Amino acid sequence: MSVVDHSLHAHKQGDAKHSHSKEVSNQNLLLIALVLTLGFSGVEGAAAYFANSLALISDAGHMVTDAAALGLALLAQIISRRPPSPKHSFGFGRAEALAAFVNSIAMLALVAWIMVEAISRFYDPHKVDGLTVTIVAAIGLLMNIVVAWVLSRDKKSVNTRAALVHVMGDLLGSIAALIAGIVIQLTGWMPIDAILSILVSLLILKSTISILKESYHFLMEGVPLHIDYLQVGQDLKKVPGVLAVHDLHVWEMTPSFPALIGHIEIERIGEWPEIMARINEMLLNKHGIDHVTLQPEVPGMSDEHVHDEDFITDKKIPNVIHQGDTFFVTCTSPDGPHRMAYHAWGNPDNPKVLVCVHGLTRRGSDFKTLAEAMSRDYYVVCPDVVGRGDSDQLKNPMLYAVPQYVADMASLIGHLGVAQVDWLGTSMGGLIGMVYAAMPKSPIRRMLINDVGPRIEPEAIKRLGSYVGQPFSFSHRADALQRLNEICASFGSHTPEEWEIYNGPMLIQKDGLWVMHYDPDISVPFASVNPIMAKAGEMAMWHAFKQIHIPMLIVRGGESDLLSAKTVAEMCKVNPYIRSIEIPGVGHAPAFVKSEQVALAKEFFS
Repeated sequence: MSVVDHSLHAHKQGDAKHSHSKEVSNQNLLLIALVLTLGFSGVEGAAAYFANSLALISDAGHMVTDAAALGLALLAQIISRRPPSPKHSFGFGRAEALAAFVNSIAMLALVAWIMVEAISRFYDPHKVDGLTVTIVAAIGLLMNIVVAWVLSRDKKSVNTRAALVHVMGDLLGSIAALIAGIVIQLTGWMPIDAILSILVSLLILKSTISILKESYHFLMEGVPLHIDYLQVGQDLKKVPGVLAVHDLHVWEMTPSFPALIGHIEIERIGEWPEIMARINEMLLNKHGIDHVTLQPEVPGMSDEHVHDEDFITDKKIPNVIHQGDTFFVTCTSPDGPHRMAYHAWGNPDNPKVLVCVHGLTRRGSDFKTLAEAMSRDYYVVCPDVVGRGDSDQLKNPMLYAVPQYVADMASLIGHLGVAQVDWLGTSMGGLIGMVYAAMPKSPIRRMLINDVGPRIEPEAIKRLGSYVGQPFSFSHRADALQRLNEICASFGSHTPEEWEIYNGPMLIQKDGLWVMHYDPDISVPFASVNPIMAKAGEMAMWHAFKQIHIPMLIVRGGESDLLSAKTVAEMCKVNPYIRSIEIPGVGHAPAFVKSEQVALAKEFFS
């Protein structure tokens, strides 16, 4: 029934080629390096203490730090393998960069300590056992060569490369300690121990700073180093059909997975699917970007928001003209034109227009009770989203998706000839409204979002999949209405008369049987979305939601399985223009048939 269109949260065929589950390096490489390093660090630490060698002590300390760094890197590898979650829609690939950053900070601290200690030994020379240093350093050198070879087999992970820098520092430290031991044995010149320690520290410092800068740049969501941001913008402007580009951002979601979001101005919204296909091909082939989220906009709408007082007029509104009359507007799609029906209440000359948009399997008649109550103050327009009710059905079922619905709503508002509208959207209708309101120059002035948000709970997806598009036919209308009322039980407790008003128009007679009013193929895009695809789209939806700068009211059914209280709290946290209310004893979604719910809408839009 009423639900978000999950195609918005999905990668369709032709979209991004990558998977949101991060491909990480071989954990066995880090485990082998960890065991070898940790095992030898104890031996070298004891030898360093008895030999009184700074070079050997620094190398031993270096190896202890390496063991910790390798352990942290191994932990990051394990974390980064975790699949995406509702709170981390792109997975945990950033754990690698975070570990690399922490490792680099630790290395800087170690380098600073070695240099301070080395300088102090110029003023207070220490006697060093050259033979012990030579033997232990030679063994350490051999061991570090083995560990470095193991780690060098993974060159893609910034985290493993950061760990490799540690090990290379150990290798250089072992060479320095070996040279120091030999020189001390042959000449007895003790300062060589401190001098070589400083030299090794300077060599390590260069590599450490490089890793530190790279990981910091990634964590700060900088433009990937291999991508020219300005060139990307220029190439987007050259794509046929694109008029302008703005609000463009490029970053890496996880290492090696660049992403792009932005706004594209086009002349006709109906051309957007073809333009988007050309953009995807260009970005992938020229810049290696395959995760693309773009919002289309059509020039010509007013740039300025209309304030509440703009709706105040001294013009006397005559008596109601329309009482649920049905009209049609011609819309366009990649498959050609189609008609969208809309039902109207009130005076079409009223400058105050309220658009009410229904859920996934519903139709505009859902709002009959509400529209009658609002029609003295508003011209109320309730469309049948394409594929439902009196609207045409589409030949290509994959076009039953939010981009097409938004384009149709833009055609409707253009047909009405108004600059601003208020919006009430139930479930899918709320999602359409959020996407439309997030677009630049959106005509939506104020919006009530009924029981939907950027995140959809898995329980609701499972419930909807059990009946959307499934066979539904009855010989007797009473049996069909009873079954439909059972499906809609979560909408709240209603009298038989209220159920007839609300669910009666959902049933039509076809070939002697009572069936649902909608095209069963609306379930095709819905059924093609898996949970991982749905989660991956949440980031784009949250981003759009944050761009909405109009008054909003979130209405949640207290027992809703689609919109959780936690999601509502997060919506209120990330967008200061929103407030929320919960209706107890109702699931998904409040029907706005009850007088108290109608009063709630009237209060918000007044």
